[in-house]
Amino acid sequence: MKKWFAGILVVFILTIICIYLFIPSKIVLSKITITHSTISAASRILSSEENWDKWWRNSDGLRHTKNTPFTFSEAEFKLDHRSANVAGIRILSGKLMLNSILSLISFATDSTGAVWQCELPAGNSPLSRLANYKKALEIKNDMTLILDNFNAFISDPKNVYGVSIFRGSTKDTFLLSAKYRNPVYPSTAEIYRYLIPLRKSIASQHAEITGYPMVNVSRQDDNSYEVQVAIPTNRLLQGKDSLFVRRMVPGNFMVCEVQGGEYTIREELKQLEYYINDYGKTVMAIAFQSLVTDRMNEPDTSKWVTLLYVPVRR
Repeated sequence: MKKWFAGILVVFILTIICIYLFIPSKIVLSKITITHSTISAASRILSSEENWDKWWRNSDGLRHTKNTPFTFSEAEFKLDHRSANVAGIRILSGKLMLNSILSLISFATDSTGAVWQCELPAGNSPLSRLANYKKALEIKNDMTLILDNFNAFISDPKNVYGVSIFRGSTKDTFLLSAKYRNPVYPSTAEIYRYLIPLRKSIASQHAEITGYPMVNVSRQDDNSYEVQVAIPTNRLLQGKDSLFVRRMVPGNFMVCEVQGGEYTIREELKQLEYYINDYGKTVMAIAFQSLVTDRMNEPDTSKWVTLLYVPVRR
């Protein structure tokens, strides 16, 4: 009987020793992953809870419901603070509150490391250490799956920028163009009215229109808008009065196709500019819109198709 009791006591003591030996007073949770994205794009998506809505999935794989806490399993995650390439994320699990840091590290232009770390106090008693160790494993598993969701989202440029962006060129080289100044952003009717003199001049010179109308609207220092319109033709024409000719050298363009009205077009142009900055490309000239849809004959803006072109250095 004494031997049996002594054996149990020895096992109990050894168990206590192992708990204190292998479970430190502070349990460090760390997860590292590699994303196929630029660090600036990853940081932009990470540093805004508005962008979290796009990639967050709960433990059942369901999308996040807007204006509700970001939850995963039994824990809640909240963006607490942010700085350059670093996000502080508060983790609430039951009565436990942890402050974690998710840091981004650039390995290459399109390769970024994400390191998520936090510490969990183990407690003083053996039972609290075992309970908190179990909780730490659960939270680390949540962190791993959340990072997997983040990684899968930002590894697809279409998710990050909202549209497919590709390198392209243009066959249209001869342009008849004109510039106008507007006190406010031009309406669709105004843009098409600016195209009328170009069409008349092209017809009077017995030339052919070879592509879609082009337009660029840029805001000036005095808050007015400069509107440049152009129509591609099959040969070099003569300019007259406010009309002038341009010859566009076929080169490298970052291109995307947008379906929607002016707000959508301006938003996607902003995303195209993000892409160019993220990948360190040099813009060589002004961007322009190619008006695929005749907007005067299609009142439904959701059906408008526009190609956006930004000339860049290879």
